[in-house]
Amino acid sequence: MRAIEAERKIRFMVKFEQQLSCEMNRRALSHDMCDIRVSDMANALNMDVSTLRRLCQKHYGKAPKACIDTMRIAEARKLLLVGERPSTIADKLGFYEHKTFSTLFKKYEGVSPAIYTQTDNTKAFAASR
Repeated sequence: MRAIEAERKIRFMVKFEQQLSCEMNRRALSHDMCDIRVSDMANALNMDVSTLRRLCQKHYGKAPKACIDTMRIAEARKLLLVGERPSTIADKLGFYEHKTFSTLFKKYEGVSPAIYTQTDNTKAFAASR
């Protein structure tokens, strides 16, 4: 029984993360600057918002919006590390405003995207010595 539940969890998580990635890419390509909503994700996954909330809580231990935000910030960290500008990242990840992105990034990482980049570059420089 546990194996079946574990398989369901993995299938849901993979499907959710793939759909979120597709949604971020679609918005970046179409320059759609509206925020990714939970209802958008539920529709894309062919389920009710309440079902998506229940599954995210069950499998991730948090609300769908928090799951979306966590994955977007993880992607933002990667983009910052390869030299992308915060304003470009905000556009790519579907944030309506750069300020919204910066505020959310600071909430999750404890520093602004600009300081995160400077701190990471300092660590990389120190490690290379």
